[in-house]
Amino acid sequence: MFEITGDDIAALNDEDLRSLIGRLCEAEMRRRGLPLSAVTWGGNQNAKDAGLDVRVALPPGTEISGFIPRAATGLQVKKPDMPRSEILDEMRPKPSKEIRPSIVELASVSGAYIIVSSTGSTSDSALTNRKNAMAEAMVGVPNAEKLALDFYDRSRIATWVRDHAGLIPWVRSKIGKSIPGWQAYGAWSFSPEGGDASYFPAQN
Repeated sequence: MFEITGDDIAALNDEDLRSLIGRLCEAEMRRRGLPLSAVTWGGNQNAKDAGLDVRVALPPGTEISGFIPRAATGLQVKKPDMPRSEILDEMRPKPSKEIRPSIVELASVSGAYIIVSSTGSTSDSALTNRKNAMAEAMVGVPNAEKLALDFYDRSRIATWVRDHAGLIPWVRSKIGKSIPGWQAYGAWSFSPEGGDASYFPAQN
């Protein structure tokens, strides 16, 4: 009932996909007892974002691992698949083909840059090719060797969601596969309009 698959992730639209990644980052902060304020995301999906849709900015030296590998981690969220040519265009946009300043900034603080694609479902070799393309885009960039690079396809995103099972009902509701009888947290103490809102006193 609480299963989620890569196909479910692929069914999310652009805006919901970005919201999911932001919520996953927030969930990681809660689990580790780190400040949620370190996670920033939001705004119009089509607005210029300097190449980052979700940013995690923890104090330098903060211990972190897993899907958020560095204290400074930037995630670019894309619904379409991202083969080599698209990765190069994303990291070095035309017409200048200069590396994005946001990526340079992440490299300067030994951060991580991650491309998220909900359409792609990559084999091990395809994943290696995509990460090689990301490394290719970093050639000649100062501190390139300090930047961690990764690519999350729909299967890896689904794995991340399963690690935070509380987000599974949210994902399923967004793709029209709501779990019967399940309702997200809400103000349940409020009675419907016209109802009796009084409480029974505790009995000793």
